[in-house]
Amino acid sequence: MGRAVRLLPLLLLLSGCYAYRSAAGHLGLLWRQRSIEKTIADPVTAPGRREHLKLVLDARRFAVEHVALSPSSDYRDWTPVDGAVTWLVYACPQDSLTPRSFLGFPYKGHFRKEWAEREAAAWEKKGFDSTVVAASAYNTPLPMSDPLPSSVLLYAPGDLAELIIHEFTHGTINTKDQAFNEAMASWVGERGVKEYLSERFGPDSPELAEWESGRARSETLGVLYDELAKLLSEHYKKGGPGREKLFDWARAEAAKTGLTLPETLNNAVVASHRTYRGEPALFDALHAKNGGDWRKTVASLKALDRRSPWDALRAAAR
Repeated sequence: MGRAVRLLPLLLLLSGCYAYRSAAGHLGLLWRQRSIEKTIADPVTAPGRREHLKLVLDARRFAVEHVALSPSSDYRDWTPVDGAVTWLVYACPQDSLTPRSFLGFPYKGHFRKEWAEREAAAWEKKGFDSTVVAASAYNTPLPMSDPLPSSVLLYAPGDLAELIIHEFTHGTINTKDQAFNEAMASWVGERGVKEYLSERFGPDSPELAEWESGRARSETLGVLYDELAKLLSEHYKKGGPGREKLFDWARAEAAKTGLTLPETLNNAVVASHRTYRGEPALFDALHAKNGGDWRKTVASLKALDRRSPWDALRAAAR
């Protein structure tokens, strides 16, 4: 499944071509948007697409009624998109896993892959590690509703519902730490969708089994990136060359489990994965402390210090 992100496509605080391209890209999505309910009712709609659109509306309902996320008009419409909706550039120093910040975000989004690749190459020329990551959807704090990109309608039911819950989390809780926001939304989406699939399709359904199989692979990969990040951080504290040995180690470990890491493995790649993972055990502990009650957990997350959410979460999860 592609990445879902919290993105400000209309970066009006910036000047020049980037702001214009970002605004034009988002407005293009809004211009082409179509009602999901009307598309479902249209007799010419393909049965497969109709079922996926029905799932979107049902997942929206579940996000509000069961996970206690804020009601939203987002994703009541869909918009035609060919492939990823946006491309994210991460840039890190070669001796650090901390990505460059773009207006507080650990990435910078572009509506065309070639624009993102051009910027990534520019960072490489400056001596940074960089990578370009495809994003399947995003959520904005703008007054108009965000449409759902049509490309995600090709997802399996579990991945599609997880994306909806992830994005509704962004619309419910927002701290000043954007990496925390991504990790939190990923955690809520992963935990929430398991309950959703069990409710909609049954605890022994192939839809749930398919999602759990994919989730197990993602968890194995996430643990590997956690260990690699730890080793790299220790290496950078000591200084000196030799990080390529750690990248080679990670590739070998991935191969043992049938996984494949990117051919170009660098700090930016590691940082991009860590952004969406964070420390899931802390969220698990908070949810358990609240007795698995989503309403209480969401309220606890909303109450965290917006400036230092990780520190606040560690304290709240004790």
